[in-house]
Amino acid sequence: MKNITIETNYVRVIGNTKSPDIKEMNEMIGQELEVHDSDYSDDKIAVWNKDKDWFKFSKKDVRFLTAGMFKGKHIAIDDEVFADGEWKKVLGFYMWDGKVRILTGRLENTCWYYESDIKDHRTELSLSGKQVTVTIDGKDYQAVIK
Repeated sequence: MKNITIETNYVRVIGNTKSPDIKEMNEMIGQELEVHDSDYSDDKIAVWNKDKDWFKFSKKDVRFLTAGMFKGKHIAIDDEVFADGEWKKVLGFYMWDGKVRILTGRLENTCWYYESDIKDHRTELSLSGKQVTVTIDGKDYQAVIK
């Protein structure tokens, strides 16, 4: 079976492998942002920041958000949710009778859960593009993780 790509109009930035030297892009890691444009030819996505400037990320550096939420944060495709006593990978979502259902599992063995069925939620945030300070012999050094 081929991979299926589901894209929505909002993403969570989880890394910055395309342009780790651009400070504004690194500051967007962890934020949930609106999509400006999706480029299928080079696997890039442009997103708006809070100032309404747009930046282009590699699609592997974002997660597409579902309409489902847990504790005020959107649940994204490829995140994991804890339901029925185990962690399950999020595949997608759909609406049923006015409620969001989160689809989990593998394509050949799926389950769905209402937001109220989810007991915990986790997402991956990459350290790529993050600025860090390292102190050696009392002197601070700044670095950007590639």
